[in-house]
Amino acid sequence: MQLNQESPIANQLQEMVVNRQLSCARCGYDLKSLSADGNCPECGEPIRLTIIDTVDPAARRLPPIERPLATGNALVCISVFLFLAVACAVLVLLSNAPKSLPIPNAICTLNDPIWICVSSAFAGIAFVSLIPIMRMCRCGLIQGCKLGIALTGSGLLSFAILMGASRWVLLGGIDNGVIVTLLFDSLLPAISLGIIFTGLRRLVPRLGQRSREFRLAQGSRQRMNDLLAALVFVVIGRSLISISSYDSNLATLGMIIMVLSITLVVVGLLYLIRNTFWIRSALCSPPPSLGQLLKPKE
Repeated sequence: MQLNQESPIANQLQEMVVNRQLSCARCGYDLKSLSADGNCPECGEPIRLTIIDTVDPAARRLPPIERPLATGNALVCISVFLFLAVACAVLVLLSNAPKSLPIPNAICTLNDPIWICVSSAFAGIAFVSLIPIMRMCRCGLIQGCKLGIALTGSGLLSFAILMGASRWVLLGGIDNGVIVTLLFDSLLPAISLGIIFTGLRRLVPRLGQRSREFRLAQGSRQRMNDLLAALVFVVIGRSLISISSYDSNLATLGMIIMVLSITLVVVGLLYLIRNTFWIRSALCSPPPSLGQLLKPKE
C-alpha cells in the first residue's frame, strides 16, 4: 500500500496564494499570485520552502522598535566610524615600528599629528551616532540595552578624548618617559576599546536577534571576547617594545605580537560592520507574517 507522502504544511497551504512580491529562494523568480502549495515555474523549487525561509517567527516574537531605521543607521555608523578611528590610530602606531620590520614606507610617514586628531574625530562621530539609541533607551523603546549603551558611549567618549590628549602628550614635542608613552599610545586606548567592545557585546546580540543572518552566522560572527583578548596582547607587545632597545630582537618580537593582535582587531571590526548591516536590514525590512504573505484563493 502506498503511503501518503504529502507534507502537512502543503495541506494547509492548498487554499492560499502568495499575496505580495516574493522571490524564489533558488532562482529569484517572482512568486506573487501563485498557489502556495505549488512549485516555482522557473526551477521547480516548492514554494512552501521559500515561504518558510522568508517568514521568521523568532524575529517577530521580539518586541518592536518604534524607530527601526534610526536604530539601524546609528548602529552602522557606530561600527564604521569606530573602525576608521581604530585604523587611523593603528597607522600612527605602526609608523613608529622598528626598522627591521617590513612596514611599508607609506605607513612610516603617517606619524603626523593630524592622523591622531582624525582618529579622535572619528571616535567622536561614533559617539554622536549613539545618541539616538541613547534617547530611545531612555524612553523605554529599547529594552535591556541600557548597560550596553552606557559602556559603549563611555568607551567611545574616552577614546576620543585620549586620542586628542595623545596628540599633545606624544607628538607635542615634550620629552616623555617610557611609562607615559606606554599609557597614552597603548594602555589607555586599549582600556577604552575594551569598554567599547564590552558594551557592544551586550548591545549588538540583543538587536541582532531580529536578523536571521546574524543568528545563523555562528562561527563566522565576530565574538567580542576575541577582540578583548587581542587588546591584551597589543599591550603586551607594546610593553616589550618599551622595555627593550629600538632595534633589538625583543622589540621585534613585541612588534610582531602587536601587528598580529591589531590585525585580529581590525578584521573583527570588519565583521562587526557586516553584522550591523545585517541588523539594519532586518530592522528596516522585518520579515512578513503568514497573514501578510498569503491570502485565500478567490
